[in-house]
Amino acid sequence: MNLVEKIYEGIKEFIDVFITKYEYENRGIIKKIRIDSRLNLNIDEEMWSKLFLYKSCYNYCAKIIMLRYLEDNKLTYVKMNKSGFNKWKEFVKNISERFSLLYDVAIMDLQEDKNNTIRNIFKSSDYDLFRIDDELAGLLYKNFSGIDFSNLEVKELISVFRKIYSLEKREDLNLEKFYKRAPAFFYLLRLEENKRIL
Repeated sequence: MNLVEKIYEGIKEFIDVFITKYEYENRGIIKKIRIDSRLNLNIDEEMWSKLFLYKSCYNYCAKIIMLRYLEDNKLTYVKMNKSGFNKWKEFVKNISERFSLLYDVAIMDLQEDKNNTIRNIFKSSDYDLFRIDDELAGLLYKNFSGIDFSNLEVKELISVFRKIYSLEKREDLNLEKFYKRAPAFFYLLRLEENKRIL
C-alpha cells in the first residue's frame, strides 16, 4: 500500500467514527449558529447541520494531515508520532490513554507558531465545536503514528484530500460556499492552485 492509500485508510476510519459520534450532538448550538449568522438560510435546518458537521470533520482531517506533516518535517515539536509520544510518556506518568491531551497541546503550539501560514491553518473556528476526544485522538495515533509524513509531496497531499473530499462530494455538498471558511480545509483546497506546501 502506498503512502496516499495508507493515509487515506486511516483518515477514512477517523471520518466514520467522527460522523457517527457527532451526527446528533450539539444540534441546539448549531441551530443557534445558523440563526445568528443568517448565512445559507436557504438550506433547511437538517441539511445545514449535516453540512456543518462534514465541514468540521474535513477541517479536522486537514489539521491532522498538516500536523503530522509538520511534525515529521521537524517544523514543530513532535507529539502525535511514536517518538513524540514516547518523549511525553517520560514526562507525564498517566498519558498512555489520554491522546486528546497531546492533540490539544500540538494544536495550541501550532496556533502560536511564529510562521503566519501555520498559525492561520490551525486558527480556531466555529468548526472546532466538535472535540477530538480520547477515542478519536487514540484512533489518530494508532493510524498515523507509524507513518512517515516527511516525504509527502504536494501532489500526494492533493491526492489524499481528493480522496477524502472527492469531486462527487464537492458537487453534492459544495462546502466551499457553505457558512464560513474552515481554515485547514480551505488551505488544503487551495493547494491545488498553489502547488506548494507552506
